[in-house]
Amino acid sequence: MKKNKIVYILIVVLAAFAVYYFFTNKKSTLEDTEGALADFAIEDTASIDKIFIADAKGEKITLSKIDNKWMVNGQYEARPDNIRLLMKTFFRISVKMPVPKSAFNVVVKNIATGATKVEIYQGKEKPSKVYYVGGPTLNHQGTYMLLEEDGVKSTIPYIMHIPGFYGYLSTRFFTNAQQWRDAVVFKYQLEEIKRIEVQHHETPEESYAIEKEGNQLKLLNGQGVPLNGYHPQQLQNYVERYQKVYYEMIDEESTKEEMDSILATPPYISITVHDVSGKANSIVLYHMPNFKGALNWEGQESKYDVDRMYGYLNNDLFVYTQLATFDQLTLPQSYFFEKK
Repeated sequence: MKKNKIVYILIVVLAAFAVYYFFTNKKSTLEDTEGALADFAIEDTASIDKIFIADAKGEKITLSKIDNKWMVNGQYEARPDNIRLLMKTFFRISVKMPVPKSAFNVVVKNIATGATKVEIYQGKEKPSKVYYVGGPTLNHQGTYMLLEEDGVKSTIPYIMHIPGFYGYLSTRFFTNAQQWRDAVVFKYQLEEIKRIEVQHHETPEESYAIEKEGNQLKLLNGQGVPLNGYHPQQLQNYVERYQKVYYEMIDEESTKEEMDSILATPPYISITVHDVSGKANSIVLYHMPNFKGALNWEGQESKYDVDRMYGYLNNDLFVYTQLATFDQLTLPQSYFFEKK
């Protein structure tokens, strides 16, 4: 019993010594190197007004805050969730540990040849900080990064992480402009809408338009002739559905030839919204083949996909859309005459 107690005490002492040695002996790292910069975090993320990202392949993206909205290359609104993730990263990023001496040369070479450069601006012409984002550590729980401030690069890179987050950070700094683009299709308040046009190409008699005159909404048929007998409240409820409508994702799988082939087929439904400023926003929806062989509610194989459609947004962007989202907008004209 006494022998076991001595062994136990010896183990505790050795463990304590190992912990002490680990945290006091820095000879295996480059933490004390002169010119090392490790202040990656940005406390005042609200002051960030521009972010420039360029990868080793020459692809680049500029995110700018214009009139309190983040824009992608000055053309499209940026995805709010992606912007929030970047700001969260800038605020919470932390040094996990310096790069070990044994890996220093390899890490520096990889950063020099393959890093993604991230310039962060805070109201000035020159960036306040520049990250050089390398690849992940072997266990994928850290990211090799090097910091530059005032045009001076750190003499050593660090292994960076977000406390409490298990993974690496490289994927947060991408240069695909379309992936930064907000997935919004329609985003209108009632007072912003002047006219909505819904064209049912397969059943033209169900096409219609909704116009606003003052505070009143009017229903017209597909030829622009005013209709009577519809339910005003149903018209009001329908128009309010245009506040937040999003596509699922950008189609990056189809080739140009495949997209051209789809666009050459008869469309399913077209929706155009004209706002009070005179701008128009439209999407043309196309059936998607039933690649998965899904069954419809009758238990028979459906001709078309039961969950998704193709969408062509403003004659510019080819996207996937969810039927669950657009079913509320692709209602027939007859819907407004039904009793609820």
